[in-house]
Amino acid sequence: MKVDRQEQDEARRTRIARAAFELFARTGLDSVSAQDIARAAFVSRTNLYRYFPSKTHMLLAHFERTVGETRAEALRRLSSGANPQVVWQLVTTRMADLGVRYRHLAGAVGQAVLGRSRPAEGTPSGPVPQELQTAQTLVSLVEPVLSAMRQQGKLRPDADTRFLAALLVDACLMSLLHGGHRNQREVLGDWQDRFSLLMHGALAPNAPALPPDGQRPPASSDEPPTPPLSESR
Repeated sequence: MKVDRQEQDEARRTRIARAAFELFARTGLDSVSAQDIARAAFVSRTNLYRYFPSKTHMLLAHFERTVGETRAEALRRLSSGANPQVVWQLVTTRMADLGVRYRHLAGAVGQAVLGRSRPAEGTPSGPVPQELQTAQTLVSLVEPVLSAMRQQGKLRPDADTRFLAALLVDACLMSLLHGGHRNQREVLGDWQDRFSLLMHGALAPNAPALPPDGQRPPASSDEPPTPPLSESR
């Protein structure tokens, strides 16, 4: 019975987050009321706040689901031997697509993740704050690419891939918030520049330089162009 209740709760959380996102995508975060979301998700307002304390938390929960799907695809490609930089292209293309298509929501996600705070040491353990959980999900999307680069000898053996992944996540979010990009191509170029800059000091002594000036590595013959990411279902 306990498992069934947990499954029901998770299904309800997913339904609320998806309904909220569909409303946010049409009219923006500020234009949607809690009553609008409750009605679209077929729950009461009381239940709504039982699962999410704010609209931003609903947005982050849906965003995390999409990031998780992209991570699963990245891990599948890495395990099949794909070039890590080609997988980085996959990851950034999908994230840039979301950032451009939902530009009116990207600010709320970016500000929440960048403004995250860790619980102070010595405080009792409890649920991980949604903002920190989303940040950790983004780091877990990037880190496998860096780990694969290190395993192939492209990064120094002592390179801290988790720390580098966190730096890249913050740099890309800052770029999306303040870069003034007009389209996806400009976002990708800016992100690749930041990737090259941040990774320069972590490269192994004999590793080839990363593509400069936003140039993306050529796709291998078994890596077809990545289509834009559709909304998570």
